[in-house]
Amino acid sequence: MAHLEYRSDRRESGVGMGGGDADNSGLVRRPTAVGQRQRIEPAVEPPSERSRSLRAAGQDQVAHATGSCQESQVVATSSSSTDPRKSPGHGKPNQLVRFCLRLGYNALFYPYEFAKVLIQLGHEPLQAKPFLLPLIHGRPRLYLPGVHEYVQHIRRIDGNWGMYRGLPARLAASTVDHLLGDVLLVFLRFGPYRRGPHEDPCLKELLWNLARDSIRMATAVALSQPFYVVMVRQIAQFVGRETTYEGLLGSLTTLANSEGAAGLFAGLVPRLLGELSLLVATSCVSHLCERLLPMSRTQRQYNSVIIQMLASRLVYPLEVTAACMAVTGAPLSACEPPSMPLYNHWADCLSDLHARGGHNRGAVLFWRTVPRIQLLRQKEALPSRAGL
Repeated sequence: MAHLEYRSDRRESGVGMGGGDADNSGLVRRPTAVGQRQRIEPAVEPPSERSRSLRAAGQDQVAHATGSCQESQVVATSSSSTDPRKSPGHGKPNQLVRFCLRLGYNALFYPYEFAKVLIQLGHEPLQAKPFLLPLIHGRPRLYLPGVHEYVQHIRRIDGNWGMYRGLPARLAASTVDHLLGDVLLVFLRFGPYRRGPHEDPCLKELLWNLARDSIRMATAVALSQPFYVVMVRQIAQFVGRETTYEGLLGSLTTLANSEGAAGLFAGLVPRLLGELSLLVATSCVSHLCERLLPMSRTQRQYNSVIIQMLASRLVYPLEVTAACMAVTGAPLSACEPPSMPLYNHWADCLSDLHARGGHNRGAVLFWRTVPRIQLLRQKEALPSRAGL
């Protein structure tokens, strides 16, 4: 029988055996001598049109396969770069962007904060109006104008620029809080508690993070307190039209020369107690809800916001006390009798606010009522004046 043998030598055949370059369609039998096997070699002939088309088609398929592989690699790379589970840096908010947005938010809504501080100090230039709900048969209540009308009143007196009195001190306090709030933590090397991916929240994590956040908050409040005092006193000048505290550096210098360190840190204790009480309440309640109630990540965020709102309402009297103590002793008509009594201690201020019904001044900004205890005192004062 004739033996079919393919020659793999490129120098003799001139044609390779791999890919689309091989053309084995024509095989030529060469006669051999007697007793030798007959050898069949591929015929060497110029490539035909069909072989050219096949070769081009093969190259196109190879290029298409290579391109699809590269494209799939690019897609895989891009998907892995955008997948938050594969890229550890994705999903972390930019701290600089958040800080700039916070400053913009403080500057945009500062007129409402201006009005809120005046309300906390007890300044009510607008007259209250009685209002009776038609569906509820009860005694009419005296309702004070909302914060928006209060802001319009400030604008009518001081103009547009007058609504932003004390804004540099407010922005300076936020900047100091952002830049220097973690100084003591870095010095103490007090890092956050890190638990495993499948580890449940424990009491150790709560206590660790609570102690860390308390140190951070206490540092930020202590460093930003002088700017807070300057802001409150510059706002209080609206009542008596004084010009004692002008400019940020000038106000700090005036405050330090007249009252010393006690004036720079006036009202620090009630403000610090209020912030720490809010932190402890929100942290403990959130930890209990996380341990006892099965919630998703989104539900936990909403739960934390609700808990913080309720806790802030409970500790709000300390915020009013801090604002009142920040201006006590200043040469301003807003913090002198009869506008405000002179307080020697923040506990006396808090007890007096509770007795007058002013411990929640500014807690509700759009539906404000005159406290009933003030109405009762006014009714008691009317017969005494009539008898005189």
